[in-house]
Amino acid sequence: MTSSPMLRVSDLRLSYSTAKGDLPAVDGVSFSIQAGEALGLVGESGAGKSSLALALMRVLPRNVAHHSGVVELEGVDCTGMDDETFRRQIRWSKMAMVFQGAMESLNPVVRVGEQVIEPMLVQGHVAKKEAAREARRLLEVVRLPAEAYDRYPHELSGGMKQRVLIAMALILKPRLLILDEPTSALDVTVQAQIMDQLKDLKKEMDLTILFITHDIALASDVCDTIGVMYAGKIAELGPAERVLRSPSHPYTRLLLASVPRLHQEEQPGFIPGSPPDMVSLPLGCRFHPRCPFVFQRCIAEEPSLLAAGQNHQARCWLVEQRP
Repeated sequence: MTSSPMLRVSDLRLSYSTAKGDLPAVDGVSFSIQAGEALGLVGESGAGKSSLALALMRVLPRNVAHHSGVVELEGVDCTGMDDETFRRQIRWSKMAMVFQGAMESLNPVVRVGEQVIEPMLVQGHVAKKEAAREARRLLEVVRLPAEAYDRYPHELSGGMKQRVLIAMALILKPRLLILDEPTSALDVTVQAQIMDQLKDLKKEMDLTILFITHDIALASDVCDTIGVMYAGKIAELGPAERVLRSPSHPYTRLLLASVPRLHQEEQPGFIPGSPPDMVSLPLGCRFHPRCPFVFQRCIAEEPSLLAAGQNHQARCWLVEQRP
């Protein structure tokens, strides 16, 4: 019997008001993550990945035109909670996030330790001395030297700042950690160190992770399940090994073909064209203007997520044509 998922998202929708009209950044997305597992959401910029994370955390810009769907965390429906209840009971304490480009968001004139303990002090349930003790412990867990607590952000490298942000997100012991492009500003060596760190944290703290990245190879390093997003929708979703070895959506295949291979003379491929204008989406399949396998039905009718194997789905009419 399969246990209830840590996170269940059903028909999540988020659109923004723009000068050109409403932009459906997240358009009917559904998925779930089991406790202790990691789901990677991959895709090009503008696919809706970061907007999805902001919707889950309820940290939304003022130009939101529409926001709906069901979000359940550990079986609790968060959808009906008012903002204050969600802030007190869910955000940071049960579901925390490391934001994209957040390394620059550390306050340059406040010592690192003071920033790490801030969520604990805001909650008001612990004395500053106890919060500092927990922060020092967490900084050690993310492999930072003890003296990092008393340093200013400018005294730390990019990789050290990223570790500080992970510690800050974990200070209230959330069960679910959302990471939005956590290694995008780091060099390859530091990137590998952060990924190893995340794998250790996932195992040691039994963390459930939603990992957002444009790099499908990076997602494969830590994720049990991979969801490929395109133009606000899930294009493919399934176990990481199956998505990587037997991709069912042409977009996924092109993403994989664009990854450089270490022991291969063949040059990486590229995806022709550009993502669609989200205010004026094409009819039918949203990927069909760029798809090498397009046929008439793709242009006329948008596919739903179709079964491509056990726990594996793809939003592509080609799946129906398989023997």
